[in-house]
Amino acid sequence: MSLLRSFDSDEVVLHRLFFALMPDAGIVPEIAAVRGEIGVAKSHVLDHRLHITLWALDLPMSPTPGLIADLCAAAARVEGPALRLVLQELVGNGHVTCLKPGEPMPVLKAFQQRLQLAIADAGIWPNRGFRFDPHMTLAYGQDGGVRRPIWPLSWRAEEFMLVHSLVGLTEHVVLGRWKLG
Repeated sequence: MSLLRSFDSDEVVLHRLFFALMPDAGIVPEIAAVRGEIGVAKSHVLDHRLHITLWALDLPMSPTPGLIADLCAAAARVEGPALRLVLQELVGNGHVTCLKPGEPMPVLKAFQQRLQLAIADAGIWPNRGFRFDPHMTLAYGQDGGVRRPIWPLSWRAEEFMLVHSLVGLTEHVVLGRWKLG
């Protein structure tokens, strides 16, 4: 079993596998500008780790090659159009601050459901209690809460990916990419 420990604490590091949509390079500076306006936080999500999670599974050890292969095979069976994503609300609760859509995104929801069904058909289930709630985390551990509209941040997601995250070490490794559209 390969439990990792972060370098500055005794906190056990989880391995998280997640499917995600990443913002394109053109919109990242605008997202970073919003993140810069939120002020002091324990940690800010760096530009290269910004994403919208579609599905997630936490593991106490490194994922097996078989699990990764099964997730990749399931993802390869999922087709969908390129997705227009629009985030237009800044929401924070003192623990996490994120961007959210101001309106429902039925095409995104339908795509996420197809992905989740394909993964379930492979006999793999997400974290207990996982509920798809489209958002992009900007920071953790901010004082106070916030909820306000922002100028819409919009981009077209042309692909989705499978990422292996070492929670606590802020390391993301892309394991697979699939085109949309």
